[in-house]
Amino acid sequence: PVTLATLTTVVAFLPLFMLSGEISNFIVLIPIVVIAVLMGSLIESFLFLPLHAREVLRKGSAMVDWTPLQRRYERTLLFIVRYKKSFLLFFILFIPLATLFMVKQLHFQFFPTFDSRFIYVTGRLNIDTPVETTHKVAKEIEAALLEHKTELGIKSVSAVAGSRTTLGGENEKDNGAFYITIELYDLKPKDWINRWLNPVLNLSFDFNDPDMKRDLSTFEIAPKIEKIIAPFKEWYTFEELGVRQRHIGVIRNDIKINFTGSDDKKILSAIDRVKAALQSTDGVTGVSDNLKLGKREYHLEINDYGQKLGIEEGAAARLLSGYFLQRRQALTFGQDGVVEIRSEAKGKDSLAALMDFDYPLQEGRQVKLREIAEFIPSRDYMQIKKRDGEVVKTLFASIDKRKTTANDVLSTIDPLLKKIEKEGVGIHLMGEKEKNSQLAKEMKKAVVLALFLILIAMLLIFSKIKYALMVMSVIPFSILGALAGHLLLGINLSMPSVIGILGLAGVVVNDGIIMLDFLHGTREAEKFFERAALRLRPILITSITTFLGLFTLIFYATGQAVILQPIAVSIGFGLLWGTLLNLFYLPTLYAVVNGIGSRAIEK
Repeated sequence: PVTLATLTTVVAFLPLFMLSGEISNFIVLIPIVVIAVLMGSLIESFLFLPLHAREVLRKGSAMVDWTPLQRRYERTLLFIVRYKKSFLLFFILFIPLATLFMVKQLHFQFFPTFDSRFIYVTGRLNIDTPVETTHKVAKEIEAALLEHKTELGIKSVSAVAGSRTTLGGENEKDNGAFYITIELYDLKPKDWINRWLNPVLNLSFDFNDPDMKRDLSTFEIAPKIEKIIAPFKEWYTFEELGVRQRHIGVIRNDIKINFTGSDDKKILSAIDRVKAALQSTDGVTGVSDNLKLGKREYHLEINDYGQKLGIEEGAAARLLSGYFLQRRQALTFGQDGVVEIRSEAKGKDSLAALMDFDYPLQEGRQVKLREIAEFIPSRDYMQIKKRDGEVVKTLFASIDKRKTTANDVLSTIDPLLKKIEKEGVGIHLMGEKEKNSQLAKEMKKAVVLALFLILIAMLLIFSKIKYALMVMSVIPFSILGALAGHLLLGINLSMPSVIGILGLAGVVVNDGIIMLDFLHGTREAEKFFERAALRLRPILITSITTFLGLFTLIFYATGQAVILQPIAVSIGFGLLWGTLLNLFYLPTLYAVVNGIGSRAIEK
């Protein structure tokens, strides 16, 4: 049983190696660490634990008398077995319905929400803005933020001009771009252990850490920073200015929607409509797109007069480039080696100089360029991105996960997206939605493989497949406990939650093995109840010690440890509920399968 209990947990985590892409890079260490620790504990239990027990343990009475609790358990089990078929029927109907109800009460997000020490202001002025002006504006915003240093818990602020990360998470270099990094003090403890028990019991040495000065979370700070920088939108011409919060893992954008199609006007109209819908949705922030225009350009078209003079656009372009664009004139040698000599016109950036250029004609005549050509201003997009051979235009948005999730927001605007698709604009949901779909597909395969491997492991100890299936029937019912834990603590389901539920499948069957291995072969009612009662202590001790091991991560998670909290919640609360299943549901199922009835218990 010891080897099998370890093996079932190992094979439950083993299918996580099947995950591919960026997701696998993030979670691959989890199964590696779990499997290594389990194998190490197995070696310890067989080789070193008996030696330690021989030297340390002495025969004597137990510190706790389990007899009263065992008798109560035996009476309760007797009552359930007396009505075993009704109990199982109610159980099989109620648990799935309760599980479905809790699934509907919970929301799913790919990664848990945790408080970061950094928050960013990203902006872009007109592309023709000199970098010196951009730096000046960034410093003004930086000074405005520092005026609220105490209120917001700001530790330091630094600004960079000439490059930035956009609200959509893309890197951009431009004279008009700037990026302000705001480092915050640590958030003061808000969980009940840190706030109340820690200062009294001194559970750790950092509850009065001097860096813990901040009262507001980053989700509360972001709207305040938005208000601080709002006046700058009126004072300067920004193409984008907003607050960007830190994203973790493989998700750069909570919401990312790609638009494709042949009609540019329809696409731009669709983007504006979806953007308006997102901005009006509660909990949606940082709505932006990648439709950034580049520098202003002038297209020259030769007019009728120029055409009569025999001037062609190609020839005019070659002539003008030689006068106005930078040209390499020669190579020479200097102190630092080869030196390249280049020349350019002083008035190359002056439209007036271009329009007044004397265009040479035949026989030494000249004519002003403005007389033979029309100057048509235009601005093209800075970037043209393609996906699967199609030009895509992208809309981005961030989510305040305290209020909503990406899935809920997309469900809200789904009628609008379907309407736009009917109008001939292609829509592709990326961001968190894409990762959720990928995770769902791969986790289905992982679950099937895990259950198959657990079944194979069970057959190593149980001679009949029906007993292996009886133990495994606890797995789907135990999911209710994992969901109840998330609901109780007020946290959303996430990708780590799913990993925890997968690991729970291997953990929860351990108590089932302890119970059924002892009941296996029992046909008499008296012996059945006696053996079930004897399994109460090892099952409770196993479950309680496991839950206590996860206790701090469940209730005490701070900082980035919050990412792993859902794993502990799924396993911890799932195991507590699974313990009740293994103590009452599993013996009752065994009694039904083997036709064991109730008996009077002697007091």
